[in-house]
Amino acid sequence: MSYPSITLKKGEGRTLKSGGLWVFDNEIAAVSPDVVNGEMVSVLDFDGYPMGVGFYNHHSKITVRMMSRHADTVIDEAFLRRRVEDAWYYRKKPLTLLPAV
Repeated sequence: MSYPSITLKKGEGRTLKSGGLWVFDNEIAAVSPDVVNGEMVSVLDFDGYPMGVGFYNHHSKITVRMMSRHADTVIDEAFLRRRVEDAWYYRKKPLTLLPAV
């Protein structure tokens, strides 16, 4: 599925590349005209390289909250269900302690 896109400014996106999940309003260079507030967007680096897919909210300083690092991910009910189930099972796993040194 193809989402409308936002493009980051040159030199921005370092935190995103190092594992961050947020895109701040001051990091955005361009927003395509078909972007709708509250919908999913493709996040592109300044040179057009796809960075992933996220939830867009132009009312927030955190304008995009990343949902996936893969540009071709379809964010639908099945995706959200899988993410919640993965989190649930992760939290139910017994805690394993590291051996004493």
